[in-house]
Amino acid sequence: MIKNKIAHLITLLAVLIFCFGYSSADAATMQINSNAATLSPGSIMTLSVVINSEGVAINNAEAKIIFPKDLLEVVSVSKGSSVFSLWVEEPSYSNLTGVITFNGGVPTPGFTGSNGTALSIVVKAKAPGKADLIFSDAAIRANDGLGTDVLTSKRGKTIAIDKKEEPAVPVIPTPTPAPTPAPSSALSTASLQITSPTHPSQELWYKDNNPLFRWKVPTGVDAVQTGIDNNTSGSPRVAYSPAINQKSVQDLKDGTWYFKVRARKDGVWGPTSTYIARIDSIVPQKNDVTFSYDEQKRVLNIDSDIVDETSGLDHYEIFVNDVLMKQVPSSEFVNGKYSIEVNTVGDNTVKLLAFDRAGNSVDALGTFNVSPMVNRLPEPVQPTTSSEQPLLITVGSFSIPAIYFAIITVCGLIILILGAFKLGRHYTKLRNKFITRNALVKGDTTKVLISLKKRLEKHLEILQRTRHTRTLSKEEKEIKEAIESDLDEVDKAIEKQKAE
Repeated sequence: MIKNKIAHLITLLAVLIFCFGYSSADAATMQINSNAATLSPGSIMTLSVVINSEGVAINNAEAKIIFPKDLLEVVSVSKGSSVFSLWVEEPSYSNLTGVITFNGGVPTPGFTGSNGTALSIVVKAKAPGKADLIFSDAAIRANDGLGTDVLTSKRGKTIAIDKKEEPAVPVIPTPTPAPTPAPSSALSTASLQITSPTHPSQELWYKDNNPLFRWKVPTGVDAVQTGIDNNTSGSPRVAYSPAINQKSVQDLKDGTWYFKVRARKDGVWGPTSTYIARIDSIVPQKNDVTFSYDEQKRVLNIDSDIVDETSGLDHYEIFVNDVLMKQVPSSEFVNGKYSIEVNTVGDNTVKLLAFDRAGNSVDALGTFNVSPMVNRLPEPVQPTTSSEQPLLITVGSFSIPAIYFAIITVCGLIILILGAFKLGRHYTKLRNKFITRNALVKGDTTKVLISLKKRLEKHLEILQRTRHTRTLSKEEKEIKEAIESDLDEVDKAIEKQKAE
């Protein structure tokens, strides 16, 4: 009986924990916001991916956003005003496939709020139509140590892209009695056109954190309101009367800022105009940079760990001995690695400059040595097993198996030794023949001696040529000395015969 009661109690507790715990955690939403619902071809708009945690602490969110690539073009994505500080996957986009992705996180205790910006996206309208941005594979995870997905709702955005209206051809009406105009105390005001001499492009990043904004005040406007924040949906709140036509903002933090202004005419506030200022005043963060020279490939290898969290890296400049060797886009530093050919012999200095998109830079210095080019012997070939290729011996551009090379070498040595012995026997036979002939010949001895001398000189010449190609053996040296001695004897005999 007691065991049954305990079992029922445990079951009841599990059901309560499941029901109440699940319902309290599964509550977060994700949506795309914008400051307008319509665009015209060629104009831009800033969108924000906003998270509402519904009171639940979260530590991660990710999503894939699909957009019509024939109607919209993504100009940039920014994490400068994001609630996330850690990125499992950096925000990225592709105008070829029409996809935007991100995967960000935040340390414990996580994020809790109803209006947390995860990502800012600037899009440009390409053609008229209805552009739907929809979420795919989205998730929001609770800071519960389990990574519980608490996303309950995700809402994309539909943008209407209208054709630009052509200016109407003025028509001169037939003069008619004009009716008495009604009082117009509530005329709407056209949106103000904002420019910035310090930050002239809304798509580029600048290191100046003191932007200046200007606009023209239409006739009849008696006041304006301004405001600046990191949120696209904010409203201007500071009023100026009489109306001002410019506003300078000082010491802004790094990130994407939205300056807003609207005008009042006849007591009616007009629409809000927005201007984007992107600020990155901090140099890239240099973690570690190493330089190493590869003597075999004659290249300088660079391993760079430099990051820029705000605007991102733009390009690198490589200097060798204070001379600019190459400017390299950041995309060509694959995993921070790059190689460049250098042949300047001796000690060299190298400087790597890394630039972010706002023009801030950080440098790294190093040294390396380049040895003179030499004719290197072929690298020793490792022994092979029965399953590998046979060992090869390379001489110049010709390669043969090592076993054949050994056989040829041994055969060559045997031929040289036999040749030396044969030459020795031939010379001994020739010398004996000369002695016998010298003793028997009583006729034209001088002619015989001259003929013998030529033969001896021919054999001596053979030995001389051999000495230039290799070292003579001991026997060959003795034969050479004997021939030289016999030549002296022949010369003496010839001189004696001539004297008689």
